[in-house]
Amino acid sequence: MKLGYWKIRGLGEPIRLLLAYAQVDYENVTYECGDAPDFDKSCWLDVKFNLGLEFPNLPYLFDGDFKISQTAAIMNYLSNKYGLAPKDDKVKAQCDMLNHVALDLTWTGNWVFYQSKEVFDAGRAELVTKVKGILTQFSSSLGSKPFFAGDDITGTDFLLFETIDKYTVLEPTIIEHDNLKDWMKRIRDLPTLEKYFSDPNGTRSWPLNNKAAAFK
Repeated sequence: MKLGYWKIRGLGEPIRLLLAYAQVDYENVTYECGDAPDFDKSCWLDVKFNLGLEFPNLPYLFDGDFKISQTAAIMNYLSNKYGLAPKDDKVKAQCDMLNHVALDLTWTGNWVFYQSKEVFDAGRAELVTKVKGILTQFSSSLGSKPFFAGDDITGTDFLLFETIDKYTVLEPTIIEHDNLKDWMKRIRDLPTLEKYFSDPNGTRSWPLNNKAAAFK
């Protein structure tokens, strides 16, 4: 198995988190853009259309002859493959909804992060307020359940964890709800993720965003 993405956490990290939990051996293919002012991306653009992907994009996943791109599609595929997808259709639909809310929340931040420092500084407080509002909704959705789908962990937990965790780097006190704090700790304490979270040289030490971002 091979996962390709930029050498940042970004949209690739929830996939890496899921693979770490499932204890999957895979090749972590990374692309690193150049420095300012050009932020050259030829390392990716030169090979983008030569990899056999139907819709070339990062992240991508190769599993044998099967090739797929797009974060949500990859998360769904891996969740199904490794028994991390809800079995009930209504719960599955709710998890799909949460996945897309999480991705929307990532792009909400990116619109601010990938600006000049002045624009980022001016928009930071408003962004934090917006994120807190979504986290309140996540808290309500989680309720007293151990995981978002109920008793069993799913790929949705990994996507939401990474989405929220990145915002704690922006604002350490951004999580105001005890059930979300407990859920985050529950993910961190999973036995198969001990190495993932403790490795000082692992991908969690990488920048959140690419070099062009004001907030990395």
